[in-house]
Amino acid sequence: MTLHLALRFLHLLAASLWIGSALFWPGALRRALAAAAPEPGPALAQARAGFALDLALGIATIATGLLYLAMGEVPLRHGLEAGFAFAVIRIVLLLALARPALRRVEEGAAASDLERARGAARKLPAYAGAAHLLWLLALVCMVWPV
Repeated sequence: MTLHLALRFLHLLAASLWIGSALFWPGALRRALAAAAPEPGPALAQARAGFALDLALGIATIATGLLYLAMGEVPLRHGLEAGFAFAVIRIVLLLALARPALRRVEEGAAASDLERARGAARKLPAYAGAAHLLWLLALVCMVWPV
């Protein structure tokens, strides 16, 4: 297997896992808080792991895409530039919306204030919806020759 194919495979794998990581953790956290579990610790641990996975896979997707592009076997086109921009915006949203919301959920849970935690968790669907849309736009821009 050539380096070109290996890098392409890693890029596609990272992108696929990236969307998968964002699918589960915001909703799982909100459902756990809505169920008024006596101890939200396991749901918070899962959310922290999901957030870290979301961030790491986003960075891996962008890095492998840039390396793949730097190999020179793929011509740079506007669709790739737009896809890169959508991926970067998605990571910025993760850091600007999801991280503070998750931090507020953790603070509310640590203070045994489930209402405060639930209020902070209500902001996560906005992030999740925007993240999925940006991922889809990035995919469309990268696949179709634009």
